Amino acid sequence: MIALRVSFHSLISAFVLLPAVATAANEKSPTFDLKTLEALGYTADVADFFSQEARFLPGVNTVTIQINAARSYTVDARFDADGQLCVDQALLIALKLRQPKLASDCEPLSALWPTATSKAYPGQFRLELMLPEEAFDPSQDDFQRGGYAALLNYNLFGQQISGNNNDLRFFQGILEPGLNVSNWVVRNRSSVSSGLNADRFTSEETSASRAVESLKSVLQLGQFGSNSDSFSGLPMLGAQLYADSAQFSASQLIVPIKGIADTNATVEIRQRGRTIYRTVVAPGPFSLNSISNFSNGVPADVEIIEEDGRRQRFSVTNALDINNYREATSYQLGLGRYRNPTAAVDAPADTPPLITGEVAFSPANRQRMTTAGLLASEYQNLTLKSSYTGTERGWLAGGLSYARAQDNRQGYQLDMQAQTTLGGNVSTSFSTLYRSEDYLTADDTLSGQAYRQAPATQSLRNANSAAITWAHPRWGAFSYVASHNQYYHNGKSDIAHTLSSSQRWGRATLSLSLQSSAFGETAYASLSLPLGQGTLNNRVQSVDNNLSLGSSYQGKWGENRGYTVGVTGSDQQQRVSGSANLRTPYAQLATGVSQSSNQSRSVSMSASGAVAYANGSAATSSQPIGDTFAIVSIPKQGNLRVQAPGSGATLTNYSGNAILPALQPYTTATAQIDTKTLPLNIRLNSTTADFALARGSVASKHFTVTETRQLLLTIRDANGVAIPVGASVLSSSGQFMGTVIGDGNVMLLNDDIGQPLRIKVTNQSECQVDYQAPTQFDANAVYETAEAVCR
Repeated sequence: MIALRVSFHSLISAFVLLPAVATAANEKSPTFDLKTLEALGYTADVADFFSQEARFLPGVNTVTIQINAARSYTVDARFDADGQLCVDQALLIALKLRQPKLASDCEPLSALWPTATSKAYPGQFRLELMLPEEAFDPSQDDFQRGGYAALLNYNLFGQQISGNNNDLRFFQGILEPGLNVSNWVVRNRSSVSSGLNADRFTSEETSASRAVESLKSVLQLGQFGSNSDSFSGLPMLGAQLYADSAQFSASQLIVPIKGIADTNATVEIRQRGRTIYRTVVAPGPFSLNSISNFSNGVPADVEIIEEDGRRQRFSVTNALDINNYREATSYQLGLGRYRNPTAAVDAPADTPPLITGEVAFSPANRQRMTTAGLLASEYQNLTLKSSYTGTERGWLAGGLSYARAQDNRQGYQLDMQAQTTLGGNVSTSFSTLYRSEDYLTADDTLSGQAYRQAPATQSLRNANSAAITWAHPRWGAFSYVASHNQYYHNGKSDIAHTLSSSQRWGRATLSLSLQSSAFGETAYASLSLPLGQGTLNNRVQSVDNNLSLGSSYQGKWGENRGYTVGVTGSDQQQRVSGSANLRTPYAQLATGVSQSSNQSRSVSMSASGAVAYANGSAATSSQPIGDTFAIVSIPKQGNLRVQAPGSGATLTNYSGNAILPALQPYTTATAQIDTKTLPLNIRLNSTTADFALARGSVASKHFTVTETRQLLLTIRDANGVAIPVGASVLSSSGQFMGTVIGDGNVMLLNDDIGQPLRIKVTNQSECQVDYQAPTQFDANAVYETAEAVCR
């Protein structure tokens, strides 16, 4: 049939704007003044089509169906030759209705439920249904379940540093294979490393989890980290049951981890001897406050690896932002054994059974109480925490923990965190922790000598950090961060201060930073301004009175590609460097190279992403896959951008498949396809897809791709006069197909091209359209044109 929505809208407008044209013989069967319609250029066929009631043109339309004024679904619905809704199996599933046996693939609604009624709003592409209660399937809710998948998340990093005095090759890969089967989520986390005179493979943890929806909880079995705030990340072998918060945001630190890098440096953060985060930072100050897998209150080791192999190390004890936690009552119950994360193989016989438990609740608005305990033969711990967020300007939290270990060693720990805003322009935050000399953590006691020999963990006395920030729209932002750690036994103490500011002058941005710590004194200043499609950055840096200058340019090469080139110089050496990053449908790739005047060279490469086979389709992703995800299939349409909340933007691969890697469970998310790169002759049945998934589900959405051919006919009669606007276009069988618009124009679509057409003009006899259809259609043209004669 003719696909011409402009014509359809013009017809609707004519009948809506001319109420005097119609006189209702009865409420359902209006009649029209044919003379008035003919004067407007429309024939009696148009009146016949709309004489019954408001209805859709035959074919498939994307419509919003509202059921009983409560549920609303946007679907691709089919309408029969009379403009009535066709009910088929796909529609019943989409509308969450019972699925009786259908006599055909286009059943009328009344055949299934005689009391059902419908009301069409074609101009709004909306349909209202009123259905009896027996039409609804009580076993279905709005969340999709099931699906299966085999997947692999990976993060690979390799670096080679060569020079006159050293030659270092290092490779590390973090692998996470997994399965999703019937809402069970099975994941393994392993690491492989090579270099530093050692090759090592470690299987860090393997677990299986599944939502227990009747308890609004998650059951996890195997090797895992405790999902509690008080014993965050405690490595266990056993089982745990915890409240399902359905949150996937990264951990936000109260006081950010700050430092200054001399080169394009690699920053690694480790907790309990395991690398939990790695990133590459540009020369100059850096600030990290969004760290995935960060365990609350557990000391973290930070290492900065420069391009020439130089390393800086320091430790921080930080806490997570209380505002990231939900306020509903939550709990955790774990049973098993302590799992030593540094041991190559777990030795359950060497670690006693333990049980952990935690309950967090809100006794009053904006107040949170948490009580937790850990019980083992060699170690017991009782923890109480409280937080208050009674003002919009800030919050306050604190905790008390008592621990008793073997040999009757007893101790306590006090901690407090706060954050507040003063006067709108000033914000402050601090975190403090104090431990008595005989206080031991669960890791200290249960892990054996590996942790007892770590003085920064065993002997910590107190750790404090604070930050203050002042921001002004004109004068910029200023911040000061201080941290202080003190230890028992040797009385060692380290203090670090960081002062930074940033001001914008026109298009240029000036940044200053000063840092003082046990590693020395560092000063940094940079001036950046936009240039072309990128940013030019000039900087000067002083490290223990050693001055260096540098300049770099960071730009984009296309939408998903970026690069950086730079040069630095000091009294000791000069260095040139370059890096590039590329985001593809298959992986996130990055590479960097630098060369110094003293023959030191560094080359690094990294790749991260995921591959999956899910629900019969293979797909790739440049982002890691979570436990609840979906695959979108747009056949043979590669490099299309698909975006959904929680998953960000992904790209389809060569076969047209894309992974939405992290959909938040028990929440409706709409995926949107960006069609800007689609060929003009390609049409999709829809550009959006709604997902509402239970935890652990794997969903698939298949879009129908149609290669559209459109032919715009300019029809004239035998005398060369254009056919008048409003003339009816009929098929060879006499079916009404639309009307003539413009200068005798009719648009033909796909199968209609080449078919016989007839034209019926008011007060004239019908004529047959004679035209020649093109043999080829340009994919980058909206339509082809052809002349036609009606004889």
